[in-house]
Amino acid sequence: MKWPTTVFSNTADALPRRGLLLLLFVLAMLASALPPLVNAQGFFQNFFSGQHHAAEQEAPPLGDAKWFHERVEAAHCTQYLCPRTLSCVSSPKECPCPFPQQIACAYADLESDDGGDHGKGSGPGAGAGGTICVTGTECGQVQKLLRVGSGFKLKDL
Repeated sequence: MKWPTTVFSNTADALPRRGLLLLLFVLAMLASALPPLVNAQGFFQNFFSGQHHAAEQEAPPLGDAKWFHERVEAAHCTQYLCPRTLSCVSSPKECPCPFPQQIACAYADLESDDGGDHGKGSGPGAGAGGTICVTGTECGQVQKLLRVGSGFKLKDL
């Protein structure tokens, strides 16, 4: 069988056709590689969202007090059980913040005469009062707001 002369009349026409075939081959290879990449993406999303992390607790269903009550009952704490994180600590002022990007800023109890130092977060010397968790690097803004609202009393609620 003799090939028609118009198909490959010269080598200049053969080069673009070979390039087109090579391009089609590369596209076919990429298309065959996509399904495993999509599966890998799902794996990493599940892995980093904590679904495969044994130490993570499942999120509570919204409005389900039973979920929280079960966890409080299951906690083995002989000292103080922090209400936001369910951590067991020696006093309420030592409760950690629920999120790692937060810092605990101590505040003085405005009802008592114990003033205390409330500028450096929670810890010894913070006086009567408690802590508030804020996102930031220092407690200056919290202290400023506490001074502005110093006439506010919790019993007024």
